[in-house]
Amino acid sequence: MPAATNGGIGVGMTDEEIWQVVTYIRSVEKKVSAEAGNAARGKELFYGSAACGTCHMVNGKGGRLGPELSTVGTSRSPEYFVESLRNPSKRLAQGIAEAMKDFPQEYETANVTTADGTKYQGVVLNEDAFTVQVLDTRENLHLWEKSSLKSYEKTRQSLMPAYDEKMLPEKDAQDLLAFLAASGGGK
Repeated sequence: MPAATNGGIGVGMTDEEIWQVVTYIRSVEKKVSAEAGNAARGKELFYGSAACGTCHMVNGKGGRLGPELSTVGTSRSPEYFVESLRNPSKRLAQGIAEAMKDFPQEYETANVTTADGTKYQGVVLNEDAFTVQVLDTRENLHLWEKSSLKSYEKTRQSLMPAYDEKMLPEKDAQDLLAFLAASGGGK
């Protein structure tokens, strides 16, 4: 790929041309068919027994701890989705950074112990050389000076549980995907 030119992307492409390329690429992507599963049942699973809505939001409803999933059903392949359910730490563990990914954070897990011994676990929202900002598993936001902490460790292990076939059968995964596909684009 050609290097960026004068602060732009590509070979002198305008913003409009860049978006035309993005639109084309998205138009030829393998799209998910909502017909593969039962969207109504998928919604019940998402906000019910599968507990996805505890950490993930779809169209403004749900948790904030994990990535927002309103468009994931229409922007990712079924294989990508199922792999993310079955092995949620894979992309974090490999340190895969995606250009134009759906969410800006990597969702690294933070384990923090404060000076008084209180332990917290959550995801890193912001970090610099002196401070760290963490959203804990109860969705409380914390900002600490690193020098005041007893311990601070980041891991590339996702807080999301791995949903194996026993926990989430293939039919349930297809229903979840149908729900996300039907929800895509704010519908």
